[in-house]
Amino acid sequence: MTPLPLRKRNRLAAQRRLQEIALNLFETKVFAEVTMADIAQEGGVSESTLYRYFGTKEALVVWDEYDMDAELVRQFQKQDPIPAFRDAIIATLIGQGDLNFLLRRVQFLYRTPQVHAAAIQNDLQERDELAAGFAALAGRRERSLQDDVLAGSCMAALDAAINHWQQADGKADLADLLHDAFEVITQPKA
Repeated sequence: MTPLPLRKRNRLAAQRRLQEIALNLFETKVFAEVTMADIAQEGGVSESTLYRYFGTKEALVVWDEYDMDAELVRQFQKQDPIPAFRDAIIATLIGQGDLNFLLRRVQFLYRTPQVHAAAIQNDLQERDELAAGFAALAGRRERSLQDDVLAGSCMAALDAAINHWQQADGKADLADLLHDAFEVITQPKA
């Protein structure tokens, strides 16, 4: 894997730090009462920098640093789309991620309606991108109904596994939950 340029690494480190500062503030105060100015001040950056990095308070929680594209390409070369997506998710979340911090973010997301709504909106955008990727893999310019259904199924399986993981307070194995969730859509039982 090619290392990221220094500027990109520095930006990601700053975004991670600001995200953690924001989450700390959100967990100690009421979400609606914390302003972008509060977060910027606590983080030692300008408010405009915070908006440039994230856009909204909700995005401060929803944003993740995971770049799954290269892993998706690798997995798509080896297997069918659904298991490829599953394995790319597992490799990315478990291989690159801080699962304790991810758990904090996800639990906050599920208990904060406006953040949860932003996450759903983000999932819809990611579903569209995934469907376009499935179409491209099949050599088509336009997405088909099958591409949309496959992408929607993948996103639903991902969401269900993450939800069960956060409800279990991270005590369940995330990789096992992801395998189980994706098995439901690849080998449904009557």
